[in-house]
Amino acid sequence: MIKCALISGRGMGMMHGGNFHNHAEAEVIAVCDMDPELREKAEAEFQVPGYESIDELLANCDVDLILLIVNETRRIPPLRQLLTAGQNVFTEKPLCGLEGQFRLREADAAIAAPAILEWRNSGLKFGIDFNYRFMHHFQKLHDDVAEGRLGEIQMVRARAHFNCWSHVIDQILWTMGRPEWVSVVGDSDQKGGWQRMIHMEWANGTIGTLDGTNTWGMEHPLGVMVVGDSHYAESWGLEGRYRRCKSNNSEIEEQWEAEEGKPEMSQSFVRMADGVIRSMLKDQPFPADGEAAWNELVFEAAVYRSAGNSGERVWLNDVETTAISSA
Repeated sequence: MIKCALISGRGMGMMHGGNFHNHAEAEVIAVCDMDPELREKAEAEFQVPGYESIDELLANCDVDLILLIVNETRRIPPLRQLLTAGQNVFTEKPLCGLEGQFRLREADAAIAAPAILEWRNSGLKFGIDFNYRFMHHFQKLHDDVAEGRLGEIQMVRARAHFNCWSHVIDQILWTMGRPEWVSVVGDSDQKGGWQRMIHMEWANGTIGTLDGTNTWGMEHPLGVMVVGDSHYAESWGLEGRYRRCKSNNSEIEEQWEAEEGKPEMSQSFVRMADGVIRSMLKDQPFPADGEAAWNELVFEAAVYRSAGNSGERVWLNDVETTAISSA
């Protein structure tokens, strides 16, 4: 049985806590929140003791896993505290964003870098909630690439509403790996989620685009297409749609759509909790580990640098080196 402690009494934290607590091989045995009302709500929900601070939680509880579900604007200090205390941690995305999740900047990678270095040297398990990896339609697209069903990959096209922004980046990186460089059109000083058009290229010559805005509707808030020399495939939406077709052809080779009334979004959180618990039991890395969290930040930092320099090509390895050297 995996013993968990939940840090957060807010909605997202309670949802994650419930998914872990309801699993046959895990339970929440303690909660932590500095807000008395939120802490009392969590205590009542899970029928467990609550603590006002992480120090108090660590002093009184022996747990296997900490669910750190706090805002990205203040996630790194408690993460580092927990890693220093020898705790395995599962957290939300993005790993760091002092101006919020729609406005990640190069400074956010520098802030997160010490935590990543500490985790890499710790032997602990650390992961992030890229739960779209557990949506069947995105798994199908990923497997098409991994198993060579599309032939030699030539192009990637993606778009997303900013509510899905971290996830669409992770989908690209999970399926294709990290590109070598990005070049961006957009004004990073624009208020809110600044509109951006991103070009990128991988070491093997594959090219790609990613467009982001907060003004698209939410009917199909994100979509990813991967084009190979024999087939192309695409997945889109939160309910779940996928198809694979022959290249230069409209003939559909495979098509999948979620059953009506059974959207993939809600179930993906439950599947992620199951994946994390199974990883703990098998002593394996989490489904989306610290490297996945870090790669998103490096990508976002490169996007920000490119936009601030009139769309110049920015190499992700250079951005990573700068962030790590400041740690």
